[in-house]
Amino acid sequence: MVVFSTDAFAIRSVLIIGIILYTIDNSMKYTESKELRFLGLLPMSGGWSGGRPCLQAINMAVKHVNAREDILQNYEIDFDYIDTKCNPGIALYQLYGKICSQNPYILLIGDGCSIVSEATAQMTHLWNLTQLSYGSVSPVLADRTQFPNFYRLTVPDHKHNPVRIALMRQFNWKKVATINQALQFFSSIIDDFVKRIIDTDITILSQEIFTADPTARVKNLKDRDARIIIGAMYEDKARDVLCAAYKIGLYGPKIVWMFPSFFTSTFWKQKLDRHGCTESQMKLVVEGIFLTVNVNRNPVDIRGIANITVSEFDNAYINSTEYSRETQMYDVIAPLCYDTIWVAASALHCADQNMIKSGMSKSLENFTYADGYINDKILDCMEHTVYTGVSGDVVFRMGDPDRLIRIDRIQDGKRAHVGLYRRKADQELIDIYPDYLKWKDGEVPRDSTLVTYEEIRIPSVLYYSMTALAVCGNCLTLGFFVFNIIHKKNSYVKLSSPNINNVLLFGCLLCYSTVFFRTIEVTNDVICKIRIFFFGMGFTTSFGAMFSKTWRVYRIFTNKKLLRFTIKDSQLYAIVVAMVMTVVVVIAVCEAVGPYTIETKYLEKEIYLNGNDAEVRPYVRTCKSDYSMYFGWTLYIIEGVLLTFGAFLAWETRHVKIQALNDSHQIGLCVYNVVVLSAVGVMLSLVLEDKEVVLYGVTSGCLILGTTLTQLVIFIPKIQAVRNKISSSDQVTTGLNNMTIGTVRTESKAVCSTSLEK
Repeated sequence: MVVFSTDAFAIRSVLIIGIILYTIDNSMKYTESKELRFLGLLPMSGGWSGGRPCLQAINMAVKHVNAREDILQNYEIDFDYIDTKCNPGIALYQLYGKICSQNPYILLIGDGCSIVSEATAQMTHLWNLTQLSYGSVSPVLADRTQFPNFYRLTVPDHKHNPVRIALMRQFNWKKVATINQALQFFSSIIDDFVKRIIDTDITILSQEIFTADPTARVKNLKDRDARIIIGAMYEDKARDVLCAAYKIGLYGPKIVWMFPSFFTSTFWKQKLDRHGCTESQMKLVVEGIFLTVNVNRNPVDIRGIANITVSEFDNAYINSTEYSRETQMYDVIAPLCYDTIWVAASALHCADQNMIKSGMSKSLENFTYADGYINDKILDCMEHTVYTGVSGDVVFRMGDPDRLIRIDRIQDGKRAHVGLYRRKADQELIDIYPDYLKWKDGEVPRDSTLVTYEEIRIPSVLYYSMTALAVCGNCLTLGFFVFNIIHKKNSYVKLSSPNINNVLLFGCLLCYSTVFFRTIEVTNDVICKIRIFFFGMGFTTSFGAMFSKTWRVYRIFTNKKLLRFTIKDSQLYAIVVAMVMTVVVVIAVCEAVGPYTIETKYLEKEIYLNGNDAEVRPYVRTCKSDYSMYFGWTLYIIEGVLLTFGAFLAWETRHVKIQALNDSHQIGLCVYNVVVLSAVGVMLSLVLEDKEVVLYGVTSGCLILGTTLTQLVIFIPKIQAVRNKISSSDQVTTGLNNMTIGTVRTESKAVCSTSLEK
């Protein structure tokens, strides 16, 4: 019995001890294996197959987190995933099946495709689930009212717009055009860009949207002279756009494209048989393209939250048995996927610690889809997450991170890293490496043709030459005026009406003075009025005086009835005044109806380029009236009638041989000279319409020459007569001797019976 009892006791003791040890072991296992279930949305196949390298990085992260004792102590992450195929319908169907058939997932990881995340993130918050994406860049997902529980580690494409604006400011580009594929994803990027530049000095030349063939839209860009172009589209459509740009000639050193961040490193070389351009042609178009790229690897090889450096991560990732070179092109996403698990684990750890500190009885393992309390704690910790991982530094701002953005440029057919952009608090910093940039001829392309305006001025040599000649002409006029005053009692000079000659000289003085007032470089409309007045008065006074003198001779020697009558100088003055007043009335009406103003006239035919696409457009400031043509022709007609009638009178009195009395020969010669010079001046003014400087020289030259010839022809014979002491009686006798008998009778009686009063 004793033995039996002892054995029985021993057996019972062993059983009890075993049960106790089993219970303790199970209890410890339970404590150490509190399960936190993550569900991954991974595109293992479909339009974008980055899910495979992402899964490898996630498995690495899960293993590393579970091995740590300072984070999520007493918890273990269990990761499950579905293949979304980058299709929102498939993703929603599989997600619903997972949520309804298994234990709750505390957090969703993914998706890498924005269209999937847009679909799932609209629903997951209804199950109180936080969704953390490693690769969705759609700007739509930034809407916190529609996607309140959505976070992502990658910078969305609309947050690349500040980088593009910073680039434009860096190179002083203020004109830009946009072209995007007709999808909400890309339209929202462009809309965000437009909003950001509303209150800036940047101007949008054109906004183009296309669905299938972008050729017409690209042609519009060329027609608008777009130089800086922002594109938002998938890379297959980008190849269509660039191929169309090649075909219509929208490429070269003057054109700068900016494309999204997610294009592959050699996107312009792939699948070209579908687009109709060769690789060499595409290389010409892509040269100089800027791409803003999310920095998915920490540029500094330091230990972050996972206590590994970037190089250590790369080594472990590439040497893993799960690594496949078939998906090597998507390896760029691996650091983000790795850090996504660490961010999720950190947020869960923070939420767990906050609940413990607050004395709440709930913990992470109590999470259910119906209870939003735990999810609120997770969201609060997610919003305040600040960490450094293998992908770099991350600070969330309303669901989106502020991260380093790399600026790439395609140069010599290769992508080159030419700068960095970072946002620190509310400060934007852009760092461009000027030594890495390669511009044609070392010149930064302009956003449009730089138009500068250059005023055409009369060369100093020409202007001062003309004014010097005009001054000489005025001196000559004053000399003749002095001669007229000194010798006015000389019988020869007296018979030629010296007072009327003084009027003629005054007109010549005004004509010369017209040259002093330039036709261009006008700064005051008063100059315009003075020039018109001087020329009109000068011409009318000069030829009005010659006309009146010729009219008097005509009246005397065509007096067939031999009546005695008197023609005083006052009558000749009246004729001149009548002509002058007619011109004054025309000028006054012109000023009242359409006054002369200063007009800036651009000389399109003289536009030229001055280096680096800088266009110089010459212009002149001239006098302009809306009715100048009508009133100008009115003056031409009046002066033309004056010249014609004067020529007629000179012709009618051509047989009068008394030179002291008759200036008809000289007046005829003057009229001939003026008509010829006027015709030449008018013809050249029509031919040289846009050659304002030459036109000034021609008109001034004709004016000076015509006025000078008129004075010389009229006064040189008088000076010679005074010098040779020829009297008026000698002239009359000589004249009568040269006439026929009938003419002598008529002429002598007319002269004797007519009083020439001064």
